[in-house]
Amino acid sequence: MYNVEQYPHYLKKAGKVTLFAAFFAVIAFLLVWSVDVGKQEFTRVSAQSATTTLTVLNTPPTFSTGAHEVIESSTSTPTNSGDVIQWAAVGNDSNDAPYFLLVCSTNATPTAGAASGPGNLGTAAPSCGAGATQWAVSPATPSDSEAVAATTTTEVAPFAQINNWYAWVCDDDPFNPRCSLAYSQGTNATNSSPFNVNRRPVLSGFSNNGPVDPGTTITFSSTSSDPDAGNLVYLVVCQTAGDYSTTTNTCTANFLASTTVGVTTNATAQYTLASIVRDGTFPAYGFLVDQYGHEALANPIQNDFVVNNVAPTVLGGEISLNGGNPISLTEPGGETTGFTLDFTIHDANSCVNAASSSEITSYDVAIFRSSYGTSTCDTTSGSYDPNYCYPSGAATTTWNLSCSQVPGSCTGPTDDSVDFTCTFPLWFVADPTDSGPNTPALFAADVWTAAVAGTDDNALTGNLTTTASPVELFSFTALNLLTASIPYGPLEPGDNSGTLNASTTIQNYGNTGLDQEVQGESMCGTFAVGNDCPVSATSTIPENQQQFSSTSLAYNSPLAVILSSSTPNEVELNIRKSTVPALTATGTTWWGIAVPITITLAGNYQGLNTFSAVTAESVDW
Repeated sequence: MYNVEQYPHYLKKAGKVTLFAAFFAVIAFLLVWSVDVGKQEFTRVSAQSATTTLTVLNTPPTFSTGAHEVIESSTSTPTNSGDVIQWAAVGNDSNDAPYFLLVCSTNATPTAGAASGPGNLGTAAPSCGAGATQWAVSPATPSDSEAVAATTTTEVAPFAQINNWYAWVCDDDPFNPRCSLAYSQGTNATNSSPFNVNRRPVLSGFSNNGPVDPGTTITFSSTSSDPDAGNLVYLVVCQTAGDYSTTTNTCTANFLASTTVGVTTNATAQYTLASIVRDGTFPAYGFLVDQYGHEALANPIQNDFVVNNVAPTVLGGEISLNGGNPISLTEPGGETTGFTLDFTIHDANSCVNAASSSEITSYDVAIFRSSYGTSTCDTTSGSYDPNYCYPSGAATTTWNLSCSQVPGSCTGPTDDSVDFTCTFPLWFVADPTDSGPNTPALFAADVWTAAVAGTDDNALTGNLTTTASPVELFSFTALNLLTASIPYGPLEPGDNSGTLNASTTIQNYGNTGLDQEVQGESMCGTFAVGNDCPVSATSTIPENQQQFSSTSLAYNSPLAVILSSSTPNEVELNIRKSTVPALTATGTTWWGIAVPITITLAGNYQGLNTFSAVTAESVDW
C-alpha cells in the first residue's frame, strides 16, 4: 500500500511546469531587474512583493517491458475457446504510483480512471476508447513490477477467429490520471497482436458400416465440420465414454480407431477387427477434436457396431482319414470297425461363446469314394450308399459314426478351434480303389476321402471341406459257402453221376467281383480232417474222380474241371460285386463223380473240398 504521509513528496516530485507558470516567472524576473536598474537612476520608491505559484502535473507511466502474450496465440498456436489468454508487461511510474495494464481491440485513446483520493490509488481501473472492446485489464500493479491482464475466450462475439490488440499502462491519479502516450502490441513476432481464438469443431452424427466379420475392417464415419476455415478435424473412437483424454486427445484405454490424416469435414476412422472376435454388439463412442486439440461440445456420440456370426471353417490339411493309412476291410459279409477320422473345426467367433459355452456345437461328415463328391455324398441320410457314401446324417443304426471333442482343444475366447476324433465302420461292399488285381479302371482312378463342415451355436453350418490326404481302400475278396456238403448220392463201382448234378452255392462276401478256386481230398470211409485216406484201389476214391463246372455238364465233358489235391483249380463263376449287404451276390458250382471199378468196399465215403475266393476279371464285377 502507498503511504499517504508521503503525498506532499509525491506532489513535489510529480508533474511539469506549465507555459503559463513559465511566462509569469519571466515577467517577475524582468520586474526585479527593472527595479534594480531604476534604483541607480530614479528616485527611490517603497518596496513591494508577489507570491509565486506552480502546479506540477502528473506524468503518465511508461513501458519498461512492452506488452506481450504470455503464451503465444497465433494462427499456428491459437487459443482454444474457453481457455484463458494472458498479457504481461512491466510499467514504470515516475511517482512510484501503481499502474494498470489495459488491453483493447483498437488503438482508440483509452480513458484512465481517477482514484477517489490519494489514499485510494490503484482502485480505479482504466477503460478502452470509444468503440473499442476491452479484452482485459490487470489488477493495480506496483511500479516496475510485472502486470498481468487476462480474459477467458468464448465461442461468440466479441471474440473472432483473429483479434487485434493494443495495450497501454495507465495510472489512476486522483487529479490528472494518465495512460501511456504510446501503446504496445508485443515484443517479438510470436507474442504480438493479433491473438487467435480457435472455436470448437462441430460433431452432429456418428455411424459405422457394420455389421462386419472378424478380421475385416469397420469404418466409423462422422457428420462433422469446423467453423474456423482451414482447420482440420479428427475422429477418435473409444470403447467407453470415459476412455477419452482431453490432455492427450486420444483414448487412454480401450482405443478403437482414429483419423490418420486430418480433414476439413466428415472425419472417418477405420478399425481392423482381430481375426477372432465373438459375434455380438460392441460399444463405440465417437469423439471429434481439431488439429489444436479442441473437442466438440457434442462429444461423445455413441453408435455401437455389430460383429457378424460367421460360419465355422475346416482346413483340408486338418482332416485325417484313417491316420493317412489305406483302409483294409477284414469282416467278410459284415462291417469292419475301428477306422478313424480326426479333424479340427475353426470359428472366427471363437470356440467359446459369450455365455462361456461352446461356439462350435456340431459337425457334418461324409466319407466317400472321390468320384461322387460332396454334391452327391452331401452328408444327408438320403445320400447314404454302403458302396461309396457314408454320411453323418444316416441313422446310427445304419452307420454308426462316433465322434467326440478332444479335451482341452478349446483353450479360451482367443482360441478359434476345436479338435474332434471319430471312429466309424465300413461295410464289406465298400468300393475298392487300389490297383487290383483286376480292379476296374473306374474304381482304380478314385480314392476314398472325407469331407467335414462345422456348425455353430446359431445353427450356421460352413462349407464342406475335403481332406488334403485321401487314402486307398483295398480290394477285399471273400466268399461264404452256403452248402455244407456235396451229396453225390449212391453209385456202384464203375458208375459215374452221368452229369454234374450236385451243387454248391457261395455268397460274395467281399467288395470285388468273385470267381472260385477249389482243391480237394480223396474220399474213403475213414476220412477225417487230419486223417487222410490211404492209397487204396479198393477202398479209396481218388480226388481226380470228382469234376466241377459253373454249369451242369456231362461227366467227363472236356469243359469240366478235374479236382486236384495239390493244385487249386479255378472255376469262372463271375459273381458280380455285392452292392447290398443284406442281398449278397451268389454263384453255383456243379459237381459230378465216378466210382472206380476197383472199389470193393461198400459204405459211406467222405472227403473234403476247399473253396477259395478269387477276384474276378474287371468286366465281371
